[in-house]
Amino acid sequence: MLDAFSLRSRQIVFAARFEAGERGAKIIDIDDLLVGLVLEDQGMLEKYLSSLLGESGHLANQDARRNSFFSPEIANNFLAQMGGILPRAHSIDLSAEMPLSAALEHTFNSAKDIQTRFQHSEIEPLHILAALLTEESSQGVKLLQSSGITQEKVLLKLGGANEN
Repeated sequence: MLDAFSLRSRQIVFAARFEAGERGAKIIDIDDLLVGLVLEDQGMLEKYLSSLLGESGHLANQDARRNSFFSPEIANNFLAQMGGILPRAHSIDLSAEMPLSAALEHTFNSAKDIQTRFQHSEIEPLHILAALLTEESSQGVKLLQSSGITQEKVLLKLGGANEN
């Protein structure tokens, strides 16, 4: 499935795995992916991953700034609130395999459908965000929606955006 994902989207999935492991989750879920997506959108992913790995690396495409979808205020509020909401336990080693939740698998399938509908060559972060915003049971989705982030707005952005 990740073969259809752009490099940016794959980095978001890896960040979600790291987030889930760091908080001691047994599966990677919607809210983990949302945290990774917001971090990537704000250009904070490299710093986040470096802090978890204890090293500095260079992620591809992190130097090339693009227009962020989220305002810094919405992103910072979201990340702060998610830090207080997501349950924490003993972290899980990064080498341990961690399955995707059924909701996350559904989200990836929906992102593929959205990518196909817009005839884009790869699944980009906004395809994932549009798919995520249908997951009403997610606390993170509810937070974004209360901040005015809707699937309709994401789809409008995708419709007007040029392919990367």
